[in-house]
Amino acid sequence: MAKILIADDIEGVRRMLSQTLEDEHSIILAQNGLEAVGLSESENPELVILDLDMPVMDGVEAARQIRSRFPHIKVIAMSGQHRSENALAAREICDLFLEKPFRVVELRDAVKQILGNHS
Repeated sequence: MAKILIADDIEGVRRMLSQTLEDEHSIILAQNGLEAVGLSESENPELVILDLDMPVMDGVEAARQIRSRFPHIKVIAMSGQHRSENALAAREICDLFLEKPFRVVELRDAVKQILGNHS
């Protein structure tokens, strides 16, 4: 069972993502990028799923810090603003980028693809 950290500032989105993945994975939740970076250190997840548009620290900066400090952690970025400057930066930094809205099956497939045999 892989450990997945989900970071989104919208509680309903965190809940939906958690419910989608909790049957096969251990889920940790964060409300912003700063919290995601801290939990990446203390919880050592295999995968972090980050929304790009969050308060305190956005997903791009969180992804940069996670990738530089914990290079073994895989990162999936997600955003409804898939052509924004942040989305373009995230595509360079992260292992995968998901455009919102996405279907549940797309999320599950993305997680399986990124984790491979670790799930």
